[in-house]
Amino acid sequence: MNRDYLPAMVAAAVGGSAILWAILPGGEPQPLALFVAAGAAPIAALLAVRARLGLPLPGRAVAGGALLGPVVAVASHAFVAAFAYLFFLGFADSGRKLLDALRADPRLVTVLASPWVIVLLIEVVAVAPLTEEAGKALGAGLAKPDSPREAFLTGVAAGAGFAVVENILYAGTAAALGGPWPAVVLGRALGAAVHPLATGLVALGWYEWRRDRDLPALLKRYLSGVGVHALWNGSLVALFVVQAAFALGTTSQLEAVALAYAATVGIAAAGLLWMATSAIASGRDPFTALDFRQGRTVAGWTLLAASILVPVGMLILAFPGFYLG
Repeated sequence: MNRDYLPAMVAAAVGGSAILWAILPGGEPQPLALFVAAGAAPIAALLAVRARLGLPLPGRAVAGGALLGPVVAVASHAFVAAFAYLFFLGFADSGRKLLDALRADPRLVTVLASPWVIVLLIEVVAVAPLTEEAGKALGAGLAKPDSPREAFLTGVAAGAGFAVVENILYAGTAAALGGPWPAVVLGRALGAAVHPLATGLVALGWYEWRRDRDLPALLKRYLSGVGVHALWNGSLVALFVVQAAFALGTTSQLEAVALAYAATVGIAAAGLLWMATSAIASGRDPFTALDFRQGRTVAGWTLLAASILVPVGMLILAFPGFYLG
């Protein structure tokens, strides 16, 4: 066994043990276990990437992602909230009438009754990936990378730092409010590679822009990182909406399916992170694996596209009365 991977394995083991500690004791949240479980998984992903690339750990990038990323995210959320408030002053009634015109399942109307809930969902799926990836990339830039390998690692480090902060906030809030904190802990831990992968791609694009002023490369990397982030957030939104429907009295077991789907997306992100890391370690473009002239790539993207049917099917089954008039 390569000893370089030992720290990553230890972090993963500590995180797994903390998850069991948090979930097993009769439903009572264990604060320390929640924090360790939420933070250990992204750190394990970072340490594995660092070992594969054979580079020192960029501590500045970790701190930058943990500090600048949340600041930019909070600022963007405040801007969206202010815009939405002004928008709803004139259009709230029209929005409710439009929702009623869909003759939706009564539970869906209840879940989405407030226009602020709809704004929150749009913010999480569309706005957050755009702004958070920019903020995390700023944090990664504090490490001043000198090569594509260093640039990718600093992005992974910033993404991991941001993920630790976000995971702890999500898990702690869910536990404090009596929400489905075991599902939150599991989902955030299984999605540990999402932020490192997304920001690694963005930071790589930013490095190439500084070096070559290659705008297409920057846009490709940035939009790829945003796309990974948006796909993950979208799976969590489906989980939230279905969970809200269950809270209204349904006895369906779709909640477990929703969590399984979110976990599948997270595991896929971990695989993509490792593929990208291996490509960069070998001096290749990480997008080489996305060459559509290869049958394996086409098959992979076909499976990914087909997986979108899972959250769609969950929402239809959770809200059987929903249909367009």
